[in-house]
Amino acid sequence: MTSLLDYDILTNEVFYRCWHILDYIAAHPDMPPLERESIEATIMEALVSKKLIDPTKQSLDLKNLVIVDDTEHYRYEEHPRICGIPLWMKDKFRKKSVYIAGSVPISLRLSRPPVKFGRSCVYDPNYAVSSIFEDATFIEAIYDSPTRPGVRLEETRPFVEVKIDGVDYLVDVLTKRILRSDWFKEEFNMDIKHSTTVSTADEEDKRRYYNSIAESNQLASLAAMLEPLIDKTSPIMAEYRYEFEKTKENFPEEWEKAELFKQEMAKEEGIDLSFLGKMFRKTKDE
Repeated sequence: MTSLLDYDILTNEVFYRCWHILDYIAAHPDMPPLERESIEATIMEALVSKKLIDPTKQSLDLKNLVIVDDTEHYRYEEHPRICGIPLWMKDKFRKKSVYIAGSVPISLRLSRPPVKFGRSCVYDPNYAVSSIFEDATFIEAIYDSPTRPGVRLEETRPFVEVKIDGVDYLVDVLTKRILRSDWFKEEFNMDIKHSTTVSTADEEDKRRYYNSIAESNQLASLAAMLEPLIDKTSPIMAEYRYEFEKTKENFPEEWEKAELFKQEMAKEEGIDLSFLGKMFRKTKDE
């Protein structure tokens, strides 16, 4: 039996809905079953992918926050119904910067919590997600609420559908989860109002799509402006803080340029960019 706290990857590198995953669990003791299942799958995906446990002999007892040496509790599933964004996907997102993601690494765009930065277009991150896959289908649909029984969501929600190891998954960029398509569509009576697949789109749509996911990295010019906006204590900003620091590792040349930019700003205009963070936080508190 091993406590989840003993796995460094869970305390430092695995997130759920922008929180450190163990902090999320502690702050949400009365999770609905579907949320619990999603968290279980997220934890097991991380531990198995990093070869930290043996999925044939060990399972997850989430109630007691331990990995146990039997298979009587939650077992690893290769294709779970619902799960947080897998680590391998996040690693690809960290290393790719595209125009539609704001010309910053995709991981940084996806880890941005809406509650701190305001409502933003869902379509843009869907396009960014699709850029690491050979093909993708953009879906607009209505469906039964997964968390409110008996409630039908009549306003269309966009998803991007991709193949992961040959299995169709819907990526939900709002909740930062992947949903196995066959299960979600049937379980929640999904009614697809519109869909477009990249490979079968007309030439004009393809041109616009490929322009939107073209490699574009403006991190150097944006980093100095982004840094003071980051709340250093809020738990929902945990993943954004982590991904921001990872950009320094993956794009060192951009950060060298960013430091020069900050020095020039301070020297030529006497501007201390930290005032932006103070002003931003004051506005959110009022």
